[in-house]
Amino acid sequence: MKKVFLLLIIFILGISTAAVSADFEDNFSDPDYSGNGWHQNVLLGNPQANYIYPARNRISIHMPDYDTALYMLNSNTYADDSAVEVTFENVYSSNSQYGIVCRYHDYGWYEFRITVSGENAGSYTIYKYDQYLKSQGKTPYVRLHPGMDRYFSNDIKLGINVKNTLKMICSDDEIRVFINGSEQFPIRNGKITDPDFTDGENGFVVWTQTPGGYAQIDMTGFRSLSEN
Repeated sequence: MKKVFLLLIIFILGISTAAVSADFEDNFSDPDYSGNGWHQNVLLGNPQANYIYPARNRISIHMPDYDTALYMLNSNTYADDSAVEVTFENVYSSNSQYGIVCRYHDYGWYEFRITVSGENAGSYTIYKYDQYLKSQGKTPYVRLHPGMDRYFSNDIKLGINVKNTLKMICSDDEIRVFINGSEQFPIRNGKITDPDFTDGENGFVVWTQTPGGYAQIDMTGFRSLSEN
C-alpha cells in the first residue's frame, strides 16, 4: 500500500512539473479566424473598431491614421518554451510597426517588433510589457536591451508589397530573434534574458502611429512550435 501511495505521489508531481507545450500553424485559408483560436486585444485605439479583414490565405489588418496597437493572440499556442514565426506583408503604410508576441498573459508578455515605415524604418526593438508597471502609472514597455533605444538591421526589407518573416524563440529565460532567417541576438549584440514570464499564449502585433499612420499589413503565415 505504501508503494502504491508513493507511486501515486510521483505520478502527480510528474504531471504538475511537466512542460507546457502546443504546436500550431495557420496559413489563414479559413476565413473564420476566430474558430482557429484567434482573439484580439486593442491596447491602444478604439476597441470597438473592426481592424481585421480575412482574405484568401491571409489576414489583412487595416489600421487607422491615429495611434493604434492591435494584438492578435491564439489560445492554441499556450506554451512555456516555444518558437514563433510570422510572415508579414506591408501592403501600404507610412508610419507602422509589426512583430511577434510571446508568453502573453494579462500580467505581461514579451514582444519583438520591427519598424517598416516612418522615421525609424529598418529598426527593431525587444520589449517586456509589465502590467504591474502600468498599474503604478508607469510606462509598461521595458526595453530588454538597456542602453540602446533600438537596433537597425539590413535584414529588414522595406517598401510597399514587401514581406518580412520574423521569428522569436522564448526558451527558459532567454529570448532570441531572427529577421528573414538571420539571427540578431546573441550573435551580433549579446544575449537577451529575462526571468519574469515563463509561459503564455503567442501571437502577433501591428502598430500605427501619427502622423500618417494609416496602413494595411497582411499576415500570410503563422507558426508556433514547442521548444521542449
